Amino acid sequence: MSSVAPANPVPPPADSPRKIVTTAPENSETPLDAQRGWITPTESFFVRNHFAVPQIDLAAWRLRLTGCIDSAAEFRWDELDAMPQRSVFATLECAGNGRSYLEQRAAGVQWGRGAVGNAEWSGVSFRDLVENRQIDERALEIVFQGADQGREGGVEGEISFARSLPLDVALHPDTVVALRMNGEPLTPGHGRPARLIMPGWYGVASVKWLAGAAFIDRPFDGYFQTVKYTVERHSSFGKSCEIVAAMRPKSEIIRPVHAETLKAGRHYVEGIAWAGSETVAAVEFSCDGGCSWRRVELTGPQEPYCWTTWRACWEVSAEGKHALLSRAISSSGEVQPMRHDPLNGGYIINFSRPIEVTVCARGDCWPRASDPQCPPAHHS
Repeated sequence: MSSVAPANPVPPPADSPRKIVTTAPENSETPLDAQRGWITPTESFFVRNHFAVPQIDLAAWRLRLTGCIDSAAEFRWDELDAMPQRSVFATLECAGNGRSYLEQRAAGVQWGRGAVGNAEWSGVSFRDLVENRQIDERALEIVFQGADQGREGGVEGEISFARSLPLDVALHPDTVVALRMNGEPLTPGHGRPARLIMPGWYGVASVKWLAGAAFIDRPFDGYFQTVKYTVERHSSFGKSCEIVAAMRPKSEIIRPVHAETLKAGRHYVEGIAWAGSETVAAVEFSCDGGCSWRRVELTGPQEPYCWTTWRACWEVSAEGKHALLSRAISSSGEVQPMRHDPLNGGYIINFSRPIEVTVCARGDCWPRASDPQCPPAHHS
């Protein structure tokens, strides 16, 4: 008996704190302006669905290993839960996050900035599932297949969501079959009963509602690996396509918000920054539209795979409009770019995007009661 019942689109809860972008299937954003601290609460963590959420019978569900291994295997949820557990803190970001800000409209969900969140993912390291099995020397990739399926334009019939990883990447100890998120069992929208977590890669690699892992001896040519989630690259050999894979350095200003009005004086500008599998080495802030930059204070943990929080003390006396920018610098020295690379199409949208605020002299402009001001300046 199949563990998956026919899926019907289920609208997101009316009281969801997430910002709804589409309802059928649900695609919703983390409300970044409400983010406090390092971890994104589960109920606020963005949801990216290609198809309707599958209805899965946990008692009948199995995770199956097949393909170029000496013997197929399957695991129940309780068997996975009884194995040694591994926790990984990781920021997940949809590869199309920020698509609505592109100068040229690109096909796909028109995300704002909130298709990103940081959470703790706990489960079984995938390599532990194959530890006592012989992998055929021809094995090249592992295809991870979700239980979700539906129709895509230009494809006959229904297809399942599937993505592959190179063998060495899939067998890294931090590649986890996650059963829990922030200490609690996964919610249906976040992949219950189990999902893959590929930290440092864009969220498309972290397949939800994981049903199978097949070892194959050739490059995977599935729809979400060759038609969607690819970027163009040029070289001396001509034009080629690459899959969307490792996340690039990126930062966001989360307070103040775009179009906010502030009172002249000293204020904290706060934000988040991440750099895929690397740590964030530094964040720079500009209050003049990118003409000048200065390093800011990193206020959160600096860990691989995760975002960090940051803040800058900004003193402003000039009334009028001001363009605020931030940029992240990874531990290897990669700097967040100022422009979107057109070869990336509607993916890897990590350019520094200005937010515009208006400064006025009226006493009722700022501060809001919930937001701290910078300490007063001390003069010697």
